[in-house]
Amino acid sequence: MFCRRVISGNGIAQRMSGTKLVNAAGKLKRIKRQGWLDAGIPKEQAESVADHSFRTALLVAFLTDPELDMAKALKMALVHDLGEAEVGDLTPRSHVPRTKKAQMEEAAVRALDNDEVLALWREFEEGKSPEAKAVREADRYEMVIQAMEYVLQGHPERRLRRFWKGVQVKLPSPEPGLKPKAGKKPSTTK
Repeated sequence: MFCRRVISGNGIAQRMSGTKLVNAAGKLKRIKRQGWLDAGIPKEQAESVADHSFRTALLVAFLTDPELDMAKALKMALVHDLGEAEVGDLTPRSHVPRTKKAQMEEAAVRALDNDEVLALWREFEEGKSPEAKAVREADRYEMVIQAMEYVLQGHPERRLRRFWKGVQVKLPSPEPGLKPKAGKKPSTTK
């Protein structure tokens, strides 16, 4: 019953500008993070944009200041890459100027016809509010965690080092069952 209401545009989906938001979120599940592909991670192993957004939201929920407006911060974490549903995951290697990338993503988010989503996306991009700062930090932290996971899975550290170089975060110890493959030991220094 719930699925039919969402797909047909009745009930819950009506509050989300029809099915545009739901469809955009679905697209993010199929878009691989381009940075990982550029670093040589095979497509079938590369994290999707939705994977990244989910863990970013999880980090916001459990590792940020509880005094934040948590509902706002969580929504922001979930929509911060929503423009990529139409634009794709553009990286510096895409050779698209930052201003052009931001314009393209904003147009994609604006096309969702959801004022709340657009406001949250803009606030994240500006990075000035406490919630935006926390989500941006969680966004970077998630990238570092993912890069380290790839190294622990045996992917070459030299190809992934750029994802944590200069990022100041303290990573938790790997889970007991997750160990680097022989000869692939992640560096803990700069």
